[in-house]
Amino acid sequence: MADERVYPLFLRLDGRRVLVVGGGSVAARKIADLVDAGAAVHVVAPGASDDVSALARSATIRWDARPFDEGDVRGSWLVVAATDDPAVQRAVFEACEAAHVFCVAVDDVPNASAFNGSVVRRDPFAVAISSSGAAPALTRLVREIIEHVLPEAAWVERARALRARWKAEGAPMESRFAELVREIAGSG
Repeated sequence: MADERVYPLFLRLDGRRVLVVGGGSVAARKIADLVDAGAAVHVVAPGASDDVSALARSATIRWDARPFDEGDVRGSWLVVAATDDPAVQRAVFEACEAAHVFCVAVDDVPNASAFNGSVVRRDPFAVAISSSGAAPALTRLVREIIEHVLPEAAWVERARALRARWKAEGAPMESRFAELVREIAGSG
């Protein structure tokens, strides 16, 4: 796995159907992130945590209280397998492979065709870090380090103002980075 190569990608899920198989606490965290991204979340699980049940009652998500069926994958842009049952995880992965849909299998690298990264969000940045499932704890540590070095809001505002000026003046791309560095360094 150390030599496995992955392609980093950010997805626009707004209004797109995402299937989550599983209704426990891990699934609840994934569901919350998907809802925040605007996905149309469909959960399939015989049972669900209080958080998942509450989301279903509020009509934020759709929950079918039953076991997974391979046909559930149909129409999904992405599938998240978040169960503690290896046979179900494998069945979800196989259904995704047959349907050409990416599968995030939580803590189950062999049954995943996609991985969630550890994410740092500080407007306007979204930084995702992944070890391709090889070292999740180290991924979290790297995320926490990055949180400490992301620019503060004042830097972002300076960069936005500079960009507006550069566009108005038609400043060449080659000169922009050096000017940004000088501006930030001089901001003390």
